Amino acid sequence: MFERFTSSAREVVVAARREAKDVDHSIAGTEHLLLALVQDSDGLGGRALRRLGLDPVAVRHSIDTIRSRGPVGDLDVEALGSIGIDLDAVRRRVDAAFGPGALDRAGPTRRWRSPFSPRAKKALELSLRESIRRKDGYIGTEHLLLGVLREGRGMAARILADAAIDRTAVESMLDTLRGSDEADTG
Repeated sequence: MFERFTSSAREVVVAARREAKDVDHSIAGTEHLLLALVQDSDGLGGRALRRLGLDPVAVRHSIDTIRSRGPVGDLDVEALGSIGIDLDAVRRRVDAAFGPGALDRAGPTRRWRSPFSPRAKKALELSLRESIRRKDGYIGTEHLLLGVLREGRGMAARILADAAIDRTAVESMLDTLRGSDEADTG
């Protein structure tokens, strides 16, 4: 599948892996793909995200906020707080004892692990479907973005939803940017 990726899309995938490694995560999730996309200055995906008001600082902040909550939601955090359990304090103590991000790395070990989370792999697969749906002969950063949106359940989808960036807005922005790119080269 990667042979169909544009050089910009390949760079985003590599950057997503790098983002994951920079925070000591053994696998890249959809949030790392989103962060790499929004930082990409060449591809349509990153340009669309920035035109829709998203930037790397906001994405990093959202990732940190969601991660600090852990697998529980805001209501669960409040409920646990009401009985004297501070999840932030628990996370700090686990990080102090086992190293930063220990809770994120917890889980069964396997002999071989994919460099991407199941949701990120699904988003990459969906980028191919988006390319086919749009009748493009390549997979670009715009298809990666649409794949992340279509996956719909990963951290990136939550971040995009919180920023009020939906599929309709992205499709419209991609069409606008494509039109202006064609006018510039025409």
